[in-house]
Amino acid sequence: MVSFQGVGRRMAMGVCVLLSSCAAAGAGTAPGHDAYGPFLAARYADAMGDPAAATDYYMQALKYAPHNPNLIGEGFLAALLAGSPQAAALAPDVPGNALSAMLEGNLAAAAGRYGEAEQDFGALPADDLTGLIKPLLLAWAQYGAGETQRAIAGLAPHFTSDAFGPVYVLNAALIADAGHDQSDAAKLYGAMAPAAPNLRLAQIVASWDARSGHLPAAEAELAALVDAHPDMQLALPGLQARIAQPVIDSAADGLAEAYLTLAGSLQAPQQAFLRVIFLRFALALRPDLTAARLLLASIVGGGENEQAPPTPTQMQHALAVLSPVPPSDPLYGPVALQEAGMLAGLDQPQKAIALLRPLIAAAPRNVALLQVAGDIERGAHENQAAIADYDSALAALGQPTPAGAWSLLFDRGICEDEDGDWPAAERDMVAARGLAPNQPYVLNYLAYSWALRGEKLDQAHAMLTEALSLDPHDGAIIDSLGYVELRQGQTKAALADLIHAVELDPDDAEVNAHLGDAFAKAGEGLQADYQWRRALSLQPDDKLRAQITADLAHDTPPA
Repeated sequence: MVSFQGVGRRMAMGVCVLLSSCAAAGAGTAPGHDAYGPFLAARYADAMGDPAAATDYYMQALKYAPHNPNLIGEGFLAALLAGSPQAAALAPDVPGNALSAMLEGNLAAAAGRYGEAEQDFGALPADDLTGLIKPLLLAWAQYGAGETQRAIAGLAPHFTSDAFGPVYVLNAALIADAGHDQSDAAKLYGAMAPAAPNLRLAQIVASWDARSGHLPAAEAELAALVDAHPDMQLALPGLQARIAQPVIDSAADGLAEAYLTLAGSLQAPQQAFLRVIFLRFALALRPDLTAARLLLASIVGGGENEQAPPTPTQMQHALAVLSPVPPSDPLYGPVALQEAGMLAGLDQPQKAIALLRPLIAAAPRNVALLQVAGDIERGAHENQAAIADYDSALAALGQPTPAGAWSLLFDRGICEDEDGDWPAAERDMVAARGLAPNQPYVLNYLAYSWALRGEKLDQAHAMLTEALSLDPHDGAIIDSLGYVELRQGQTKAALADLIHAVELDPDDAEVNAHLGDAFAKAGEGLQADYQWRRALSLQPDDKLRAQITADLAHDTPPA
């Protein structure tokens, strides 16, 4: 896969071309009465990010209104997003749409009908986004028809195009390579512009180098990949074992590569649905293209939206994308790591750890694996198991402890604190602060822990003030500062900060309980009672619930 900056703006202009027929379909008449229920259910499933359910509902609606262009167009898009075979059934009823033309061309190519595929791809518009991918699709269809030189010649005029030129050069090299034209393949691979290391490009170049007798260069390519993307360390043994295998076995494989390349080049958030469709195309043509599965799982699993945590439905969809990858796949390690994170998010920590243990046994000094296992165990409150994994990770890093290990010390300290071993936790937190003195999470945890014990309040206040300067909108830090001020007898300042903290984190039980404490300290019993009861409604843990209940029993005036 190759990603090039500068392509995104031009590609964004092509979205309307790809969807033009479906957009027109949306202007059709509303579905009839019998179809309206499943139609609304489909729209709701669409909004909830569940295209598989949406497809089922659209198909139900189409039983009652089989010729409704609105239902056909929206059902077609939902089926594409879900990777459903229903997309193929609906494609002939979405004429003039670029995505339906691509799908029909893909189906023809998969069946070995490359002449038919070339006709389908040839019908694509030659401008905007379709204009970028059309030469690639045509070239691979021509290669499938046995016309290797014609395929390369068709790509050659595009080698110097603004941003997408390197993609055409790469695909021409792959076509020459797959066609056993070693001379042209060598020239084309040699003409490729340097690019930042990425998984698929590293696999392609390493394979060519190894098969050309340049094994050290091939191994260096994979080493550069791991240096740029440390998570690929897990895949390195498998990639090295297959380093000399060709990456393309058929024209259908080449089409899958083209779609993967395009999906990797679409970066704008509004293009996410097109990325999903192109990756679905790639996997329909080549189910074992695991690089496409990793990228697709990241998108459908919500991993690219940093503003919101993934929903259970999104995580289930991502797991379904990754589940076909066997342990023998060279990319199984990164796949299992991604699966483990989603299983933990679905509150299935034991399944997650079961996936990781064989990987850890095979790579017992892999710090990333050990940290992920520890984090999952910590989230499940299996603190001793987590501590053991954090211990192993820190031991693997050796001495002196690198600065980046602050998170291991911090996480181990949380487990030790939760297990009642505050002296050990305090040592780890102080050590984490020494490695990362400007890390607000460490400053907050250590300062608040001291305040809970009535220790080092002045130092805690100073640390929280520093943490707040680093992250001024963090409600947890503001809450801690208010709590310290309350312990110091600065009730007025505490009230102001705790009110602000509740405004930022209105549904946090502990923050609301602290505000209740401040109101009580200020002699505002009714406000304290309200805030404590509010905290009780927010499902506090057993310890906090007991404290709030005791406060209410002590301070609430009789009715």
